[in-house]
Amino acid sequence: MIYPKESFTGKNGVEYILRSPEALDAEKMIEYLKATADETEYGLSYPEEMDFTVQDEEAFISNYSDDKGSLMISVFRGDKLVGNASLSCVMDKKKVLHRASFGMAILKSDWGQGLGGKILSELISYAKMAGYEYLELEVASSNYKAVSLYKKMGFAVYGERSRSLKLKSGEYYDELLMTLKLNS
Repeated sequence: MIYPKESFTGKNGVEYILRSPEALDAEKMIEYLKATADETEYGLSYPEEMDFTVQDEEAFISNYSDDKGSLMISVFRGDKLVGNASLSCVMDKKKVLHRASFGMAILKSDWGQGLGGKILSELISYAKMAGYEYLELEVASSNYKAVSLYKKMGFAVYGERSRSLKLKSGEYYDELLMTLKLNS
């Protein structure tokens, strides 16, 4: 699905644009993904693992745009891509078509501006409209700001995956499994 262009004013008074990414944004998306992976260890990848091409990313963006059960929202400050979130069905199997999962990251320079809450609110609205019953996520238990946001938005912890992420340093992070019931 395509998310229509929308303006959002951050807590800092700066105007942000939310919209679905386009194929022309592929190079910016790769740059952004590498930057977010470099800024925090809470993601699943290191920057050097992102070895996909611009053409690969263009195809990925197009697949999201064409899939009515998926949504990707990018956040721009001027021409700079500073945030992104994507939502899709957990798996293309009949028994789990009622469940969606999502991932989200924002560049550190734009943390604390209300972008996470805005994006998540939009993803929740879309998930309800798309007929999903549950929205799921996994988050490092030590990512306190993210955990706090998810709880504020109504997500509940239903499990923990011990030592789920292993860093280059040898340190481990546990992950919380969280879900939000969307429809009664």
